[in-house]
Amino acid sequence: MRHKMRWWWSLPLVHHRTTFFLTFLMLFPALMAVFTQENEINMPHQEVEFWAKKIGNHIYHLSNAFSQYADIKTNFENSEAKLQENDGLQLVKEMATDVTNMMKFKVEAVKRIMNVAEEASLDKEYKQDEEVEYYNAKRLNKFYPPEHKLKGELREGFKRLTLTENSHFDGIAVNENHSSVHVPTNVYDKAPDVINAIRWSGRLDRTFKSNYELDPTLSWQYFGSSTGFLRQYPASSWVMDEKDPDLYDARLRSWYIEAANSPKDMIILLDVSGSMTGLRREIAKHVVLNILETLNENDFVNVFNFSVETLELVPCFRDTLVQANLENLGEFKKALNYGETKDIANFTQALTQAFELLHRYNKSGQGSQCNQAIMVVTDGAPYNFEEIFAKYNWPHLQVRMFTYLIGREETKVRDLNWMACANKGYFVHVTTLAEVREQVLKYIPVMARPLVMYQSSHPHVWTGVYADIAGRRGAPGLREGYRLMTSVSVPVFDRKKTSVRTANLLGVAGTDVPIREIEKLVPPYKLGVNGYSFMVNSNGYVLYHPDLRPVHEEANAEFQDILKPNYNSVDFAEVELTDHEPGPRSNHSELLALRRDLIEQRGGEAVLDVKIHMDGMKRVVQRKQRYFTQKIGGTPFSLGIAMPEGYGKYKVHGQIELSRVIQDPRGAKAMDHFSTGNWTLHPDWVYCEYKYDQNRVDQSPEDLMKDFLSRAQKPHWKWRSTRTRPPPEPAMNQAQCDKDLVQSLLFDASVTNVYASSNRNMEDQLEGKNSVRHYFGMTTAFVATRSGLTRWIDLTRANPMDDAAQNNHSGEPHFMKMHNKAIDEVWYKRAVDYYEEDNEAYVYSVPFDAATRNPDDVLVTATRAIFIEENSYRKAPAAVVGVTIKHSKFVEYFKNETYKCPSYPSRDSNCKKAKTCESKSLDCYLLDDNGFIIASENDDDTGKFFGTLEGTIMESLVQSEVYKRVRIFDYQAVCLDTRLEPSIASILATPLQWIRWMANWMMGNIFWMLVKTHLYTLWDPNQAWAYTHTERDIQYPDLEEPPQDVFDYKEPSLEEPNNATEGSGEEDVLAEYEDVLGEIYYDIDGMHPDGKVPPDYDPPYGEEDGDFPSIELAYINKTHPRPCDKEVYLYKLQNHKLQQEGAYKPVKGKLSNCHTNGCGRPFSVQKVISTNLILVAVNNLCPCESRKVDIEPVEVDYNETMHCNRLLLQHFRKRPSTCYNYHPDEHEIKLCGGAGALGLPSLALLVLLTLVHIFNNLSFGS
Repeated sequence: MRHKMRWWWSLPLVHHRTTFFLTFLMLFPALMAVFTQENEINMPHQEVEFWAKKIGNHIYHLSNAFSQYADIKTNFENSEAKLQENDGLQLVKEMATDVTNMMKFKVEAVKRIMNVAEEASLDKEYKQDEEVEYYNAKRLNKFYPPEHKLKGELREGFKRLTLTENSHFDGIAVNENHSSVHVPTNVYDKAPDVINAIRWSGRLDRTFKSNYELDPTLSWQYFGSSTGFLRQYPASSWVMDEKDPDLYDARLRSWYIEAANSPKDMIILLDVSGSMTGLRREIAKHVVLNILETLNENDFVNVFNFSVETLELVPCFRDTLVQANLENLGEFKKALNYGETKDIANFTQALTQAFELLHRYNKSGQGSQCNQAIMVVTDGAPYNFEEIFAKYNWPHLQVRMFTYLIGREETKVRDLNWMACANKGYFVHVTTLAEVREQVLKYIPVMARPLVMYQSSHPHVWTGVYADIAGRRGAPGLREGYRLMTSVSVPVFDRKKTSVRTANLLGVAGTDVPIREIEKLVPPYKLGVNGYSFMVNSNGYVLYHPDLRPVHEEANAEFQDILKPNYNSVDFAEVELTDHEPGPRSNHSELLALRRDLIEQRGGEAVLDVKIHMDGMKRVVQRKQRYFTQKIGGTPFSLGIAMPEGYGKYKVHGQIELSRVIQDPRGAKAMDHFSTGNWTLHPDWVYCEYKYDQNRVDQSPEDLMKDFLSRAQKPHWKWRSTRTRPPPEPAMNQAQCDKDLVQSLLFDASVTNVYASSNRNMEDQLEGKNSVRHYFGMTTAFVATRSGLTRWIDLTRANPMDDAAQNNHSGEPHFMKMHNKAIDEVWYKRAVDYYEEDNEAYVYSVPFDAATRNPDDVLVTATRAIFIEENSYRKAPAAVVGVTIKHSKFVEYFKNETYKCPSYPSRDSNCKKAKTCESKSLDCYLLDDNGFIIASENDDDTGKFFGTLEGTIMESLVQSEVYKRVRIFDYQAVCLDTRLEPSIASILATPLQWIRWMANWMMGNIFWMLVKTHLYTLWDPNQAWAYTHTERDIQYPDLEEPPQDVFDYKEPSLEEPNNATEGSGEEDVLAEYEDVLGEIYYDIDGMHPDGKVPPDYDPPYGEEDGDFPSIELAYINKTHPRPCDKEVYLYKLQNHKLQQEGAYKPVKGKLSNCHTNGCGRPFSVQKVISTNLILVAVNNLCPCESRKVDIEPVEVDYNETMHCNRLLLQHFRKRPSTCYNYHPDEHEIKLCGGAGALGLPSLALLVLLTLVHIFNNLSFGS
């Protein structure tokens, strides 16, 4: 024994034992930490389950009690409300008939304008000294300022006209007794042909006014003259910025061009040989841009650059013609800014390639199958290439030739003029930027000749959708100024008999049809919640659809309210997203079949599984929908309706017959049903309207309804419920009401009349619960119904019926007054959809931006649908009830419950904090059915998507099938490309750089002044503005042997060096100033050469229907918007995956080995009963790196081939029914070309005006 002790205490061993003991002491804390972590990783699954049930039960019963759910549901069930089957085919036929009748009235009105215009044009000729009285829309009611000596007096050149704001015209001040005339900047309003047309078109005022009296639903009526002016009714002031030119020209609007021309296939040949430099190139580019502006979605086009070789301007569009929609035109405009000029122009190859492509399209049945044209833009041709025309175009002359000579060389006129005259075209000589638009527009009446010569036929045309900007006519509130329109127009012909054969187009008459007027005839209440209507034209583009988003809405305020580049060419297949899309732009056969039915105007029916995003593309639902289609007679449009399969098959039918209420003196009066609570009506629905007194003071829908019900009590009252045909004898102040909607409203008001302060049941409900109400934060109880009625009481006031009650102190309108669209509210739609998931559940939501708001103003909204059911198959939604809860109180209750242990009634020292959400090792969240945070321990998390905080956990919830990922494509997206700016270091430039800047500034002022003022109109207006009679018209009576000079010319060889330097000295000088010209070029056309918006650009107001928006609303600093496709993954809760044997059980999960030390993050998920919420508890001890899972859309990455395929994708379309491309007597018209000439005083006048312009700018800057 003693021996063993000595061994133990031997010195070497003592050293080792000491080391072991010290090591143990150092490792003890780490071992304890591991033990503690493993102990705390034992997740409180049972506690989470308990909390979820407790919270769910509590808020369910409170919401039921305060929303009066049971009372309202019982009232519906005990009333005479019945279920009726929705006959979709019959419904869409009735709606289509109403729309057809309305459209027919518009066509009749326009044809009356046309008839009067053609008769008025036959009046006596205008005399030079005759004074013509008219109201210039740009020169109305402008007075001298107070500091002027003539203060308060009318400015010189202006006229006084009484203008009154009119609700029918969007609150714009108008005069219904007169029309006003708009003359664009590029038109001289004193030219004889212009002033003569203004004179005789004054007779249209009586027709305008008569039309409006016959059909008070008419919007703006107008006549666009071929001379350039626009006469519109009613008269209004034209709003414009004094610093910018007025670029609006009616002849470039879709309604004008489509009526004046039949569809066309067009090839533009742009000369890019070595001589096309400097100013010539800029003019040529602008000519092409203006030609492109005249095209519409029924036309097909391609642009070729030609020198030694002939190549497509856009490589994607190789050997093809593309539809002239906004996106394709945008590709051409962008490509025009690139490329170089070199070599010699090979006209033979260019013309041959153009003819062969047009012939192939004509024979194959592709393209427009109507007119065909070649537009040659060049600075001269070596000879007339008669052999090519003889081979490809004679004798039938199927292709028209239009030639544009760029530059001042008179010697090059003859051959280009001959080409046009020999091929039913027109020749113009363009010498300055300022005259480009007028010269380009001369081709339109030439294309219209066959139509004009037939005389008897005046086909009316309907345009696609476009955004009319109310600010152009003086409407207040430009940020809300977009008005979606379609227009109907007819051509107006000159019927004068002349000794020389002519075919003059006088202009086009038309009227706007606001899309909202069409939607009024397709009332949403007939379609029910989550049902909707839409219209599609013959190209498959939508006129309106709930997912048509023409305005770009970006979180950054700088990018908001921007018209999208392709807003009016959104295809039906781009707004209906099938639930079986394997990838972007996939062709779903059933969807394309439905689209074809719409285009061919076949009435039919289809069923599709679709994905529908809502709430700013942050939520998604998947459902089966049934579609019904019907044609709109006399138009290229088809109407469609979509209704959810299941509850959309039926509708609740319950009405109170108003006539019985009036006849029964002992019964309740109609207004008695609205006696309790506060109430509003759907602001966009038409219950009643006064169609014959547009100047009456604007009334809210509620005031109109009160007024109508009070009138209905009077003797001899009767319904005037027809909404599509005006009464034969208009009666002032007679309201026209939708009988079904009004009587359904009375019924709903009766069954929801439960918020009475004198009602003992209500008092019993509230008695004893006031403390609970204040504790839990209930603020509002409300109900919304199928008829658009929303009524509520404020629970935060002693008197819940107080109309002035507010649920916040921020000064904002009451929550229910901001969310008063009933079945169109997101909370209403979600409650009805979620009924299929859980018919007892309330659907909870908070604002997405809740974290940025005042916490006292953030509300939780809880809604539950009320269905009328006959069995599990026959059911329909009747209403949605709900409450709003202060979020701070909601979170307080959430914490109080989750900080407790189930085995203890309250928190105390005996409660294991590691088992509650109070523990620092546990994070707890309430998530809604789309993954957004409703409540957490951190207020800054409220409203955020859970994946942005716990991306890895969110992915695990998807893998555990708690949530389902749904891929959504946005085919209307806009991508913003950043514009690079030069470095500030460029200020440190050499003196030479400063000289160059000064020269650029001088040249910019000169050319910008040229753009803003057409100088040649000042010294010889008759010569410069003559439309068909100019001194330089060159006519060839004998086209077989036209006079021509002999040129020593040979085709260029690829081996020959580029020695082409032809051109005048001005091009060489101006080549130094292409950046300046680029700015001018943008201001003229709204498109900068590099595709970007200059930072100092302040664009004018205008109407957008054929170009990228160039208006103040569309100004984006430092960026360039372009159309693109985006994709996003949204999330949807899968309730059935959380159930086991009919009960909700916790989902237990763990992120294993998510850190280098091997630890993991367990989590527990439990469904909160009777809600759309789940409770998620996550252990946070393991420092795992969590990646962010976002729901922001990202651009679909297409390679060059895929991008081209997307642009070239052409779905089925239907051509316009009429085509006028030939008349046997057209050869008798000899007029085929000419150009205005500048006089000798131009140089002196140019210098003088330039100096004045520069002086004004310097004065303005100082």
